[in-house]
Amino acid sequence: MAVVLALALAFFVGGGWVYAGQIRDGALASKAPGTPALQSRVLAVGDHSITLARDPASPRELTSPGTWGLRWAAGYGRLGAIRSLGADRVERDFTRLEGTAPRVGERSAVDGYAWPADPSLAAGRPAREVTYPSPLGPVPAWLVRGRRDTWVILVHGYNAARAETLRTLATVARQGYPALAIGYRNDPDAPRTPDGLRRWGATEWRDLEAAVGYALGHGATGVVLVGYSMGGAVVTSFLLESPLAARVRGVVLDAPALDLGAVVDNGATDRDLPLLGTPVPPALTEVAKGIAGLRYGLDWGQLDYLDRAGRLTTPMLVFHQTGDPTVPESISEALAAARPDLVTLERFGGDGHVQSWNVDRPRYERAVRAFLERVAPAAAA
Repeated sequence: MAVVLALALAFFVGGGWVYAGQIRDGALASKAPGTPALQSRVLAVGDHSITLARDPASPRELTSPGTWGLRWAAGYGRLGAIRSLGADRVERDFTRLEGTAPRVGERSAVDGYAWPADPSLAAGRPAREVTYPSPLGPVPAWLVRGRRDTWVILVHGYNAARAETLRTLATVARQGYPALAIGYRNDPDAPRTPDGLRRWGATEWRDLEAAVGYALGHGATGVVLVGYSMGGAVVTSFLLESPLAARVRGVVLDAPALDLGAVVDNGATDRDLPLLGTPVPPALTEVAKGIAGLRYGLDWGQLDYLDRAGRLTTPMLVFHQTGDPTVPESISEALAAARPDLVTLERFGGDGHVQSWNVDRPRYERAVRAFLERVAPAAAA
């Protein structure tokens, strides 16, 4: 019996220590945003169409209905409706947005941002790089001016580029709202903390508070906040912690990671134990989370914003895909169930993360426009 207990202790302590390190690497470490590899070969380019090679290793977005970005060495475009689908190729509607046209034979990559990293192009009017004074130092942001006095502040997700926010920025800018797409601590071009770790809103809300202060100091009478994934946690933490939360007229969340513990639990279901090849048992996940809390200074309860949903007072529009593999839809469902008086939940199909816009762009943009007119109508301009 003593041997069995010793082996069990070694398994949970040793395995928990290793898995805690994986939690750090996969959910806390700050890294530069990655770019998809150029792998899909261009077979033909028409006036408004493009044909791309496909194989079993192709990204699922290549043949997924909806609206997607396409990047190649000298330009960027957008994929639309599928015209034809074969075993080794797909033909789709295509619009070039930036750069020179793709050449037959060169490689391309599909992404979900659907805009090149040029906020002026997305907004349809000039944008400029500004900095706002966070507690750690100057942080960059994109600013698009508008005619209304409610500003929309957009917050990207975990290790994502600011370009992640351009899908919504394009919509709000065309409605006349000034838009501020912000970076925050530990981004590649922002101040770093000593440990360089993402804190899922526990500390980043102070940067958002500084950005709200910047907007209020430059003419805004109120703000609407938009958060993607971890950005949703940053927004919600700000609502719970900052005195400036009273100036927020509405919130838009896309696949919000409002319970990091649940996100880690969900990710564990897709992991197997080394050598054994069996799924990670829930008990080991709990041990690993406990060890990670001690090693990296995490308060898992503090990162469960659902537990404090009763303190929220701001109208919210929430988007989530039913098959999200990263942040389970159950998190947004729990938020809507806890605050049906505040939350409008828009469910979209598909198995992507923060890709509801891509799945049904017209529906997504209609919902955003209607929400903004409800919480910050033109009469307030």
